[in-house]
Amino acid sequence: MFVPVVLKDGQEELVSKDELQLLIDTEQIMFFRRFEGWTVLGHDEMRQDRVPYQGRDRRQSKVSEQD
Repeated sequence: MFVPVVLKDGQEELVSKDELQLLIDTEQIMFFRRFEGWTVLGHDEMRQDRVPYQGRDRRQSKVSEQD
């Protein structure tokens, strides 16, 4: 899946999700399109980097063997 972006020089491109993240991290784009519409970097709410969970694993994963 490709995401439409507008670079800081005004050029429009379609980029992969990985390329989008790199462009955001290096502050090379002004806008990118989400399902809801265009997102303006530095203005619209963005996801924050998440810190990995450090607590006890609470998932219940019982695997039963069947003969």
